[in-house]
Amino acid sequence: MAAGERLGRPVGAAALLVAAALGLGGCQLDEVSVALPKDVLLAEAFVLVGDGEDQATAFLHWTLGTRPVRDLARASVVLVVNDTLEVSLEPEGEAECLMPGSAERVEGVCFTASPGSEGAIVPGSRLELEVRLGDELELRGRGVIPQDMRILRPRLPACALPPRRNLEITWARSPGAWAYYAETTIWNLRRALEPMGIEVEADSIALVGLAISESDTTIMFPREFGIFNRGVLQQEVALALQEGLPPGAVAEVTVAALDRNWVNWVRGGSFNPSGAVRIPSLRGDGFGVLGSAVRRNVAILGGFPTFTTPSCFMGF
Repeated sequence: MAAGERLGRPVGAAALLVAAALGLGGCQLDEVSVALPKDVLLAEAFVLVGDGEDQATAFLHWTLGTRPVRDLARASVVLVVNDTLEVSLEPEGEAECLMPGSAERVEGVCFTASPGSEGAIVPGSRLELEVRLGDELELRGRGVIPQDMRILRPRLPACALPPRRNLEITWARSPGAWAYYAETTIWNLRRALEPMGIEVEADSIALVGLAISESDTTIMFPREFGIFNRGVLQQEVALALQEGLPPGAVAEVTVAALDRNWVNWVRGGSFNPSGAVRIPSLRGDGFGVLGSAVRRNVAILGGFPTFTTPSCFMGF
C-alpha cells in the first residue's frame, strides 16, 4: 500500500464522521458584529510670528470625512496668550490656513485670528488652545513659542551675492526651538539663466532646505536648498544653482525656529514607511497639534554689489 493511500483513507473517514456529526447536531455559527471606524475631530493649529505677517490659524476636519464639514464652522476656537489675553479665531476661507507638509487636499474649515490681534503674540509667549464643538466635542492643548532668533550672516536684510559663490547663512540659536526649517523662493530665473542657454520651465521656484536640528544653525545658499525637491526640479536649473545664484535672479530666504509640538507633528521616524510620526499636542474628544514658530527673512540678489545693495559677505 502506498504511503499516500495509507495516510489518505483514515483522514477521509474522519472527515465523513465529522460531517455526519455536524449534520446530526446542527452547526450554528455565532454572529459577530464589526464596529465601524469612528469619525474623529482633528485640529491642526499653527502660530507663526517674526518677519512678515503674523499668522494664527486652526484647520478643523474629520479623520474619515463621513460627517458634514459645515458642522465645523460653528465651532468655538480660542487662543489664550500668556494666561491673560484671549484671541478668537473665526472661520475663513480654507486657503488662509497654514498647513505645512500637506500633500493632498482635505475638506475642512479654516479659522484665523480675529482682526486687531496683530502684535499681541510675540516670541516666547505661552499659548493655550481650546476648541469646542457644541456640547459634544472639546480639544485642549498648550505650547510655548520659541524665543526670538536673528540671522547673523548676512548682516543686512537685503544683499547681493556675486556670481559663482555660495553663501553660508548662519543664525543665533533660539532658546526653546527643537529644530530649524529653511526655505527659499527664487524669481526671475528665465532671464537670469538665458545667457547660460538654459530654457526654464518655471520663472520662479520654491525650494526647501535641510530639516536642521536644534544645534545646527548654518545652511549653504543656494547649494543646500532643493534637496527635497529634486524629483520635480528641472535638472539644468538644479545644476546651475549648485554653482550659485545666477546674476539677475532674486531670492527670499526664510529660516524658522520650530517648537516641540510642531516638530513632533511633522517629523519622520527612523523607520517609518507610512510617513510622518504624528505626536499630538491637542487632546480630548479628538486630537491635533498646536505648533508655533519664529521666522526671519533675508532678500538676496544675484549679481555684484552696488551702493544700494551691498555684498552679502560685508563684515566677514
